[in-house]
Amino acid sequence: MSLSFKGHTVVITGAGGGLGKTYSLLFASRGANVVVNDFNGAAAQKVVDEIVKAGGKAVVNTSSVTDGAAVIQSALDAFGSVTILINNAGILRDKGFKNMTDKEWDQVMEVHLKGAFACTKAVWPHFRKQKFGRVINTASAAGLYGNFGQANYSAAKMGLIGFTKTLAREGAKYNIKSTAIAPMAASAMTETMMPPEMLANLSPEYVAPFVAALCHPDGPDASGKIYEVGAGFVAEIRWERSSGTVFKTDASFTPSAVKAKWGEIIDFTRPDYPNNVTDVDAQGKLEQSMKLPPNPQASPEVRFDGQTVIITGAGAGLGRAYAHMYGKLGANVVVNDVSEKAANAVVNEVVNAGGKAVAAICSAEDGETIVKVALERFGGVHVLIANAGVLRDKSFQAMTEQEWDIVLAVHLRGTYKCAKAVWPHFQKQKFGRIVTTSSQVGIYGNFGQANYSTAKAGIIGLTRTLAIEGMKYNVLANVIAPSAGTAMTSTIWPKEMVEAFKPDFIAPVVGYLSSKDNVETTGAVFEVLGGWAAQTRWQRAGGYGFRTDRPFTPEDVIAKWGVFTDYKDGRATNPASTQEAIQQLIENFENKGEAKAKL
Repeated sequence: MSLSFKGHTVVITGAGGGLGKTYSLLFASRGANVVVNDFNGAAAQKVVDEIVKAGGKAVVNTSSVTDGAAVIQSALDAFGSVTILINNAGILRDKGFKNMTDKEWDQVMEVHLKGAFACTKAVWPHFRKQKFGRVINTASAAGLYGNFGQANYSAAKMGLIGFTKTLAREGAKYNIKSTAIAPMAASAMTETMMPPEMLANLSPEYVAPFVAALCHPDGPDASGKIYEVGAGFVAEIRWERSSGTVFKTDASFTPSAVKAKWGEIIDFTRPDYPNNVTDVDAQGKLEQSMKLPPNPQASPEVRFDGQTVIITGAGAGLGRAYAHMYGKLGANVVVNDVSEKAANAVVNEVVNAGGKAVAAICSAEDGETIVKVALERFGGVHVLIANAGVLRDKSFQAMTEQEWDIVLAVHLRGTYKCAKAVWPHFQKQKFGRIVTTSSQVGIYGNFGQANYSTAKAGIIGLTRTLAIEGMKYNVLANVIAPSAGTAMTSTIWPKEMVEAFKPDFIAPVVGYLSSKDNVETTGAVFEVLGGWAAQTRWQRAGGYGFRTDRPFTPEDVIAKWGVFTDYKDGRATNPASTQEAIQQLIENFENKGEAKAKL
């Protein structure tokens, strides 16, 4: 069969060169109407001229991607409808984290995240009404694994994975499918970073046919999924979670208890492959926890004497539980919250229990202010627990720009600003521990939480880059995805379950990760709830390598679909860095025959 896009209108952002241009030419050659969006009008016009000369239909749009309404309007004006959106526009502002400016952070968030939000938001009502739509979001290996000098880019790119997973859930009943790709292709963005012989093999021609196959009505169902694509190699990637371990949820559940059983948390001999927030038997874990004897403790005890710990959003909930724990274990605690009343109440609780604490009353985006309080009061800072957050849940159709902005500002920008403020101190003293807060919603997506899932996934990308950049300074950074009891669950659960889901029983895992006793674990993600803790990491299918001596087609992609997505053929891997991930692509450079991609 030959896949035609006749009658379809495709909007491609950042389409003046590189991947975007290649997408434009391919879709046009298959009969689609194409909107070539690029802020560089001359580059976009060249692409349109090339399409028209070949008998195709295309128009230029030079609007900023953050003005999604204008981008989509040009499709409606020229062609009367829109069926496919490829969010491809991007910029790089690479810098070592210490030297990154707020402007460099904000610009990358603006184009990658706000741009994808704005364009998708503008197209969503049309997709819903016609009960058809395809959204392709462009992530990157830097987003999946972190990458030196790319804290901003990693955060944005991983954020798009959370965004995609939520869009997939919200679009399901309208036949709107959303997929994330992590392409490795040569572009103006990458050519400064790679040798020419490598770039030759990373032609965008080896990515575009895959995307076309995904966008066709008869293409495979890849909604909510992630694919790494480049140099003729294609593989699906998914979450793999250790079975983890369960602790008794009583006073014996301490960071020392976590240290004693750490090996069990990170043991992947019996993993599972969750897709949803609900894919964990919370009740079963709790019943198991209740039958356990008190938790054994590692010796010496995990303590924080003489160390200063900053906790954002510490006026209630998780943050408050953390403050109590660190206070008990000898730390100087900096209680940050926007609410003066809440922060002061927690400080008093810590002090009355014999601990040392001070309030820092400001937004988590005021990282410098918080660190200043720590230095003035306690003379140093050793640990950052980035916990502050807000919720603005809304279906994507109804979500306002303001609801998007505030959630990204508090969660993602707040985490960046606090990490940025502690970073020079951590580097100088060659010691620091950072624990950031994601959520199962960031990992798996969740209906009505496009803003929150994007921010929470973005925090994973940021933290992984901090782990890479911090390594030589003994700065370790990890992410937790906690679930604690809420008013919602208290009405439907028995009392002892509600008790076990208290924030107090998330704190010990955070305590261990942020301690000097943790010397190895960094850049990792942990799901924690009700006494259960497990590690979540990537698993990549063995994938398939097309020949690199001739182009492959969207039809070829569909024919090999089963191979890209096969995790059970013994070739699946667990890449943990960009270098490991790229290895398989590089091995496919020499693939001039129909051999399977080697491991």
